[in-house]
Amino acid sequence: MSDVVELSKKLNETIKESEFYRNYLTCRERLYEHPDLLRGLNEFKKRNSEIQNRGSVDNPYDEVVALFEEYDSIVHDTIVNDFLRAERKLCRMLKTMYDEIADGLDVDIKQ
Repeated sequence: MSDVVELSKKLNETIKESEFYRNYLTCRERLYEHPDLLRGLNEFKKRNSEIQNRGSVDNPYDEVVALFEEYDSIVHDTIVNDFLRAERKLCRMLKTMYDEIADGLDVDIKQ
């Protein structure tokens, strides 16, 4: 078990040194310097998540389109857009990493 923990710590450090993570932190810091943009982005994400997770809506397309129109100035702001791209790249890297870690393991964690 100690080997796994030690390797996990090394992986954590490698992630922290990665371009994706460093870029994410830079973009997040820029976003945090603009509380109005951060607040708007958080509201947008919350409402989008609610639409996506609501089981009663057959086709949430119209609601999502309306949401994007309502938050157009937020989602097309350069600072917000840079952050969202950096966040997406980091999440993709982490998902790939998780998939590689789980590859070949005979446990029911993949869906």
